[in-house]
Amino acid sequence: MNVAEKSFEGVLRDHQQTAPVKVGEIAKALGVRVVISELPRGVSGKLSRESEDHWVIRVNRHEHKNRQRFTIAHEIAHFVLHRSEIKHELTDDTFYRSGLSERREWEANRLAAEILMPWDLLRQEMQGGQKRSPAELAEIFGVSEAAMHIRLGLPT
Repeated sequence: MNVAEKSFEGVLRDHQQTAPVKVGEIAKALGVRVVISELPRGVSGKLSRESEDHWVIRVNRHEHKNRQRFTIAHEIAHFVLHRSEIKHELTDDTFYRSGLSERREWEANRLAAEILMPWDLLRQEMQGGQKRSPAELAEIFGVSEAAMHIRLGLPT
């Protein structure tokens, strides 16, 4: 089955079985290449169209692994939600501002959180009598503690 035949939801379902969610595998399943790159300070990632059918996510190699994971998820979200609005390249700074509208960035951040911290997996980790702290959940899911607090609706 090729990427065109498989829905984004199907790709997510296939790759959200265990934590941490393997965002690189999601990108690959969508036909998007991920490259850890030497990017300027203040740039977290880029989503680029290399040709009509080939896309690449570049992630700043100098950022923390959890930050890189969120950046990959954020760029996957732009690919899924906004690629028709991207002519050649979209660059996200460290605040995930790219030149797209604030609404588009909010949408990408929200989907990135859903990719990395799906509710079904969060519930599994919080059930069974094990009371896990946001810090423990953040470690399990490979995200920052701040990202986990936001996902759980807690103050940061």
